[in-house]
Amino acid sequence: MTRFRQQALVAALALASSAPALATDSVQHTSELSVMGVYIEPDSDRTDEYGSAVRVIYGLRLDQNWWVEPQFLTGVMETGQSLATDYYHQELGADISYRLFGDSQFTPFVLAGGGLSRNDVANDRSKEFAGYANVGLGLLSSPFTESGMRLRGDARYLFDTFSDDYSDIHFSLGITVPLGVTRRQIVEKVTVIERPVIVESERVVELADSDNDGVVDGVDQCPNTLEGLEVDAVGCVKTDQEQSVVLRGVTFEFNSNRLTANARDILNRAADALKGQDDLNVELAGHTDNVGAEAYNQQLSQKRADAVREYLLEMGVNASQMTAVGYGESQPIRSNDTEEGRERNRRVEFNVISQ
Repeated sequence: MTRFRQQALVAALALASSAPALATDSVQHTSELSVMGVYIEPDSDRTDEYGSAVRVIYGLRLDQNWWVEPQFLTGVMETGQSLATDYYHQELGADISYRLFGDSQFTPFVLAGGGLSRNDVANDRSKEFAGYANVGLGLLSSPFTESGMRLRGDARYLFDTFSDDYSDIHFSLGITVPLGVTRRQIVEKVTVIERPVIVESERVVELADSDNDGVVDGVDQCPNTLEGLEVDAVGCVKTDQEQSVVLRGVTFEFNSNRLTANARDILNRAADALKGQDDLNVELAGHTDNVGAEAYNQQLSQKRADAVREYLLEMGVNASQMTAVGYGESQPIRSNDTEEGRERNRRVEFNVISQ
């Protein structure tokens, strides 16, 4: 007996266990501040001239699409009389707005609300305060700074109960700056493969398994396989059966098909896996959530799948190994009723095509 060497135990069983892994954060603005210049087309019974004002809006998010917007406006309407005092006007109130596409880059919205109005008319201080109600349509541009600053414009019909009741039209344009931020951490379950070890005389020797597929490097003929795919005895992805894995972390810039820097790092590993196994053919499948028009989502998912394929081609992958298909919103894996579900549905899959 050679000091337990003949009694060495080979613990080569791969023990699969579930462990939590942190996915990418979901960042969402919870409040914002808008400062806007306003052109006023007054009721003809009020004046035949025009008016101008400044509107300040504090927006507070209620959910993905709904916002409450307290606001203050102060301005002046021309009287057209050279010796007369101008017609001063203020509003303090709140609107409820609905943004059709949530946090999409280009966001139309509708609003309705009301509040208190003050009308300071020359030589008439008998009834300064009244109430008002307004409805409107507007647009928010895509962010044009890293902080998320956007252009905002809207048109409103305003009914003022001052005096004999007036109906004014307001056209507003200005800047919206995001304030509060909510960062949600998405925690998911992933499969962890414990590495095989050899127990030798009270000593544990760990055998390297660089791609964590359960086949040690000395035996592995495909050393760069993606985690989550089933491999054969020599560590190559089984191509006699259909398999699928989500390329977690492959994301795109807001509402576009431009890959983020983090996505490129992950795709570099996917490129190594494809180049290391010539008989591995895959479908690169793009998916979206259901926010926006179905036809637009279909087109966007195809562009994103094509962008992934183009990047892998640049990394030296054989074109015959890959096809790119966009499925739009047609194959959700979670409910689109929650932000977490929509984020899970926006994904790129690596689907093995069986031989």
